Amino acid sequence: MASSLKFELFFIYFFLPLFILIFQSKILIFTLLYFVFVFTFLKLRKDKSFKSKALTKKINWRISFIFFLVFLFFGFFYVLFYDPTLLFSFPKNNFRLWVIVMFIYPFFSVIPQEIVYRVYFYQRYKKLFSGNLLLLTLLNLFVFSFAHIVFNNLHAILITAVASPIFSYLYIKESFFTCVLVHSLGGQIIFTLGLGRYFY
Repeated sequence: MASSLKFELFFIYFFLPLFILIFQSKILIFTLLYFVFVFTFLKLRKDKSFKSKALTKKINWRISFIFFLVFLFFGFFYVLFYDPTLLFSFPKNNFRLWVIVMFIYPFFSVIPQEIVYRVYFYQRYKKLFSGNLLLLTLLNLFVFSFAHIVFNNLHAILITAVASPIFSYLYIKESFFTCVLVHSLGGQIIFTLGLGRYFY
């Protein structure tokens, strides 16, 4: 059982990102994301030890707002430090597409990611670490940031490495939808501030 879990973990969280990186295909990124999303969702439904009610806990609006401000503050100064010309470049250059991205990003990107990288990951692989949340969170940080090598730039890896433990904390301590909301807000801030070019 342990060996099959290790193989599955390696295949989903290491092999597939490397496979996408080699072929450098945007279509492949989302195709495989949705494929893994469906696979993990179905596996969770068959897992009798998984309590689906855990996904229906309410959003903590207060902590979501706090992280919104934190992401906005650090994101703003990150762009100013790195390249001020990027600031608000997306909404300024293509407002209609920006609005579309703001709307679809939580549903078509964040929710599949959070099912795969938080819900399934913590449920499925806790057996490998005897439920040690610290080790699981450290590994989750690594695999989540590693997944972003598909975008072939350091910014995507660095930003997701910082965000990953925050998302894990919110999922474990607050709720799935709090995690989804904060992840969505973080991504929307990134796209709005002009860093979105490093995430597609």
